[in-house]
Amino acid sequence: MCETTVYLERDGRLEKLMDEVARIVVTTDGLELTRLFEAPQIVRAELRELDAMKHTAILRPRPEGPGAPGWALGRRSIRAYTAKPVVDEQIQALLQAAMAAPSANDVRPWAFVVVRDPARRHALAETHQWSRMCADAPAVIVVLGDPQASDHWIEDCSAATENLLLAAAWLGLGAVWVAVYRGPSAKSTCGRR
Repeated sequence: MCETTVYLERDGRLEKLMDEVARIVVTTDGLELTRLFEAPQIVRAELRELDAMKHTAILRPRPEGPGAPGWALGRRSIRAYTAKPVVDEQIQALLQAAMAAPSANDVRPWAFVVVRDPARRHALAETHQWSRMCADAPAVIVVLGDPQASDHWIEDCSAATENLLLAAAWLGLGAVWVAVYRGPSAKSTCGRR
């Protein structure tokens, strides 16, 4: 990620928090902001918006007290999307979250395919009655599981998908899980490589 200016939003106003931030990392305490050649600073906040084109990040104060975090409670199944692109940094964050999911025996029997090409997204939209929204999404992440790698591939891929959906909510992105599973008796049209 390029160096970013970080703002904190309070009461509808933006306050510049830090210039030239080279790295933003989510921690249990908040966000870790790091400038080149400096020690990281922990900010008790959540990321509200990341604009890679403008090199800005907008944070909001993290709520205090017990209870589930707001970004987790804010996860919803979103089936209509804007034309605003999902930038590479956001895709990277989504994939990192998915790959951090637990996996039985740490097998990780998953693969992730990012689909941005409109023709391929339209083709995905036609694969199942519940996947129509893929045509209008700026990006689709297909989670593939390998049943030959693990007997727990369904659970592992489900955990990875939930991590991905929670990361999308945290980033302020709309997302939906389209669960397409053929079952053990159905024959796949896709071959293994």
